[in-house]
Amino acid sequence: MEMRTMTDEPTSEPTVPRVSRRQLVRTGTLSAGVLLVAALFLIFNYLGWKYHHRFDWTGGGVYSLSDKSKSVLQELKKDVEFVVFIAPGQDLYKPVQEILSQYDAASQKVTVRYFDPERNPVEAQQLIQKYNVSSTGQVVVVSGADRRVVESADLAEFDYSGMQMGQPPKMTGFKGEQLFTGALLQIAEGRKPKILFTTGHGERSLDDRDVQGLSGIHEILGRDNFELEEWASRTAAAVPPGTDLVVAAGPTSPFIDSELKAFTSYLQGGGRMLILVDPTLGQTAGSGLIPTGLTPWLAGYGVKLGEDIVIDPKGAYPGAPPYTLFPDGYGDHPITAPLSQSGVPVLLNVARSVAAATAGNPQVAELLRTTGDGWGETSLASVENVEKDAGDLPGPVSLGVAVEGPKEEGKKAWRLVVLGDSDLATNQLVQGMPANAVLLANSLNWLAEREALLTIPPKKTENVRLNLTSGQVRTIYLTVLLLLPLLAAGLGTVVYFRRRR
Repeated sequence: MEMRTMTDEPTSEPTVPRVSRRQLVRTGTLSAGVLLVAALFLIFNYLGWKYHHRFDWTGGGVYSLSDKSKSVLQELKKDVEFVVFIAPGQDLYKPVQEILSQYDAASQKVTVRYFDPERNPVEAQQLIQKYNVSSTGQVVVVSGADRRVVESADLAEFDYSGMQMGQPPKMTGFKGEQLFTGALLQIAEGRKPKILFTTGHGERSLDDRDVQGLSGIHEILGRDNFELEEWASRTAAAVPPGTDLVVAAGPTSPFIDSELKAFTSYLQGGGRMLILVDPTLGQTAGSGLIPTGLTPWLAGYGVKLGEDIVIDPKGAYPGAPPYTLFPDGYGDHPITAPLSQSGVPVLLNVARSVAAATAGNPQVAELLRTTGDGWGETSLASVENVEKDAGDLPGPVSLGVAVEGPKEEGKKAWRLVVLGDSDLATNQLVQGMPANAVLLANSLNWLAEREALLTIPPKKTENVRLNLTSGQVRTIYLTVLLLLPLLAAGLGTVVYFRRRR
């Protein structure tokens, strides 16, 4: 039998490649770098989501919310939805989208939906019927069963001067924040403050569409959701219950004792009044100003109504008599603070002095005043050729005041605003002078304790052009398309050869 002897022979086994320490360090460093970049990416995305902030680089803050709007949004207790029926191709779409994104970011109670009537006509038509709006081109603000409609025609101010040359209207101001915040305030309040305008004393009429009428107040205050009515105060024993404000605009005959007693009782109960009283000359030469019965009554509230006509040659409107004037300055008060900051002037036409009856009364705040060269003319036989005399009221002359009664616990303090001119509220001036509309709206908002809307002015749109010379365009072209790519390629080549070493 043949036997085989087993011998120890080497067996072949797979060799495990040795990893150098340098390779381990390089791999670990690369892995750590990838993980670090991923972690930073996640952290920055989380921070961006949680602390989202948008920056408005426009000079006029076109896409930024005012503190007043932020205050209204912070106090929202109801869910509110903005439904936008404006097509993306329209001029208003972009500013509406930008400002509503600010509302959405500022409050969790706000949501925004967009519907393009051109791309989705069926769905848009269903929503038009649902919200009972007349057509597209609107923004509907909805909260439960309550809704407010903002028309696109009201969202902007336009310059139509170029239409004579065949050019389209040019948007000069965007009023979206003003209207949207007004709608939110309406929904939050759940009711309309009621304003009564006295009649029976020659006052200006709310229904008068003439230049001297007050119909324009409807447009100014409609967005602030006031309910306006005329009230025959002469035949009333008291101010009707539920009245938030009483306005006497340009009376030309006296209020009787029963009316003044009704006003007194109303204010004592925390009422609010706006009085616009002109220096109306009597029919007979030398008879002075027509009495309204308000002079002694206002004195009881710390207000002195001057028997004069205010003259200010330095502040006169160009080409007009010296009693048609721009006030020189504004007092320190919430009503006039926006006007003081913007420097926009109010225009008055035949005004009388209105000042504190006692100097230093903290309850009476001056709103408007003339320059130091102005005066209150007391010789009223003729106001066409006037001169400053020793008996006249020296300037600066106060033209309006705001008064607030003492604050007592559990009792609403009365408020009173008195201005020495009712022309400032007429259609001619509130439509032609934006500051007049702001002064009027601010006075009523302050009286109604709606300081959140004191007042949000229209945002001026910006048409910014970057004008470049042909040399500058050529430099940009060579830098972006030639120099930067060559620089990147050169850096890449240097890195490549250094790694090869």
